[in-house]
Amino acid sequence: MSIHDLAVRAICKMTPIKHNRIVFDSYYGRGYSDSPKAICEVLRQSGEDLDLVWLCRDEAAEKTLPEGVRAVPNHGMKKLKALASAKVWVDNCRKYENCKRKGQIYMQTWHGFTLKKLEQDVEDKLEPAYLRACKSDSAQCDVMISGSGFMTKLYRERFWYQGPVLNTGTPRNDIFYRNHAEIHAKVCQALGLPEDRKLALYAPTFRDDHSTEAYRLDTALVRRKCEEHFQGQWSVLVRLHPNVASQSGELFAYDGDRLVDVTAYPDMQELLCAAGLLITDYSSSMFDYALTGKPIVQFATDIEAYQKGRDFYFPLDSLPFPLAKSNEELETILTELQPLWTSPEWAEFAREHEFCEDGNASVKCAAIILQQIKKENTK
Repeated sequence: MSIHDLAVRAICKMTPIKHNRIVFDSYYGRGYSDSPKAICEVLRQSGEDLDLVWLCRDEAAEKTLPEGVRAVPNHGMKKLKALASAKVWVDNCRKYENCKRKGQIYMQTWHGFTLKKLEQDVEDKLEPAYLRACKSDSAQCDVMISGSGFMTKLYRERFWYQGPVLNTGTPRNDIFYRNHAEIHAKVCQALGLPEDRKLALYAPTFRDDHSTEAYRLDTALVRRKCEEHFQGQWSVLVRLHPNVASQSGELFAYDGDRLVDVTAYPDMQELLCAAGLLITDYSSSMFDYALTGKPIVQFATDIEAYQKGRDFYFPLDSLPFPLAKSNEELETILTELQPLWTSPEWAEFAREHEFCEDGNASVKCAAIILQQIKKENTK
């Protein structure tokens, strides 16, 4: 055991566990988002006496937190003490700290239905540090949250994980069962757009080499075809992955009206809920968005190159979403595009892979957490 590990264990032993403390993290401190946010919202409104702690990597992340949730830095001694003193951890990514103690509960929500192969299925491609974190994290985890039979199978067989998996649905996707019009209005207001503006969201994932050549979407074409086919005035929103966010201004000529950079918008699920069309490539967002029944297009111009490094569980052309490999193909697809709720292919895909979303996942997860806390209080 390293000196660092010994020091961590010593600090943990000296830190008493606060039985009403819950520590949340999302995407390594990026702020209030994803499934941890959805669970935290239910707990925040529960009326229970809870100490809700959010790990934040910078001031921008801290500003996303609502009243009743306090920030702790996602690094150093303060983070370690927060984890050591909490009754419950909630995360959507791997933890690199091996500091879980007897009596603590660790809930792992992960981050979506996956197209790309991961964990043991790409073990030979993982960085050694991440591989160690995977195995350590899975050993600490008490429960994993799943939104489909497909992901449940992966968690049980490909995650180095031996514990229970609960088919609660995905907490971050509960938003799609709420009032879309209210969320659309909220997003438009935040972006300074008229509330009757229709929104097309382009949300590609990143490339391992951080290249951006594949992001050459013709946004003017998208806007024009949407206005012709779906009527109304449209804006195209562009959300790049944080790994390439700094290059966004070099790739697109944003005007803040018809073409808007939303890379820094704190909640991806709100953008998905507000959008009337999603264009993506290899992102799990397409499976989340499919729950809305609204139209999806895959825009992927570098399939062979991407697949060499990542590989997929499903061939792109087998998915129930139309695939464009060029802007020319995209134009044809947009001319004929139909809402997903009319697609028997999507309905069959959801049945085959046992999607179990019902809009109540965050309530179910919060109930599990409160049960653990109340159990401790009655001892």
